[in-house]
Amino acid sequence: MRPLIKEVFCYLRYPWLTAMGSVSRPSFLAFFRLTLICVLAGITAGSLSGILVRQQLIPDPGPSLLESHDVSQLQFFIGAVFIAPILEESIFRAQLRRFSAGILFITFICGLLLSAFTKTYWAFLISPFLFGILFVIYRFTIAGSISRKFNFWNRIFPWHFHFTAICFALVHLGNFEKGVSLLPWGILYTLPQLAIGLLLGYTRMVHGLKYSIALHSLYNLCFVILLFSKH
Repeated sequence: MRPLIKEVFCYLRYPWLTAMGSVSRPSFLAFFRLTLICVLAGITAGSLSGILVRQQLIPDPGPSLLESHDVSQLQFFIGAVFIAPILEESIFRAQLRRFSAGILFITFICGLLLSAFTKTYWAFLISPFLFGILFVIYRFTIAGSISRKFNFWNRIFPWHFHFTAICFALVHLGNFEKGVSLLPWGILYTLPQLAIGLLLGYTRMVHGLKYSIALHSLYNLCFVILLFSKH
C-alpha cells in the first residue's frame, strides 16, 4: 500500500503526460488498493468539510439534494453507480490526453459557469463560439509544429490536470440547494470530489479511461451503500 500511495502522491504533486504505450493494466490487488485509497480520501476530505461547517469557519451549505426523495433508490443507484461515472469521466478525464479535447473542455466549463451564474440555458451557447475562436488560434499557431505543440502541452499539462479536478469538484456544488451561490467557498464544500477527482485523473493517465470509470463506479457504490444504510 505504501509504495502505491507514494507513487500517487508523486504524480499528483507534479502530473506529467504519460505516453500511450506506457498505460498499464493494474493487477486486481493494485486496483483494490487504489479503490481503498479513494474511499479513505473521500471520507477524510468529507470529515474535514464537516468540521469546517460545524466550527462555523464556513457558512452552512444547507440541505443536500442527494438526500431528497424525488427519485427512487433504484433510480439513484443506477444514476450514481453507472450513469454518472461514464458521463463524468467522459467529460472530465477523457480529454486529458488530447490538447484539442482540452480546449473543448475549457469552453464547455466556460459555458457551464456562465449558465450557472445567469441561471439561463441559452448562455451555454457561448461554448461553441469560444471553442471556434480558440481552435482557430491553436490551429494556426501551436498546431503548425509537432514539437511546439508537444512542448506547450507538456508545459501546461500539470496546470490543466489540477484545473480539471477543481472543475470536477465545483460542478458538484449542484448537489446542494444553494448551488453556485456557495462560491467563493465552494471548493471547501466539495473537498471529497476534489480528492477523488485527482485520484481518478491519476488512474486515467496511468491505467486508462476504462479503469478510471470502474474506480469512479466503485467509489460511488461505497457512497451509495453508506447513504442507504442511514435510511
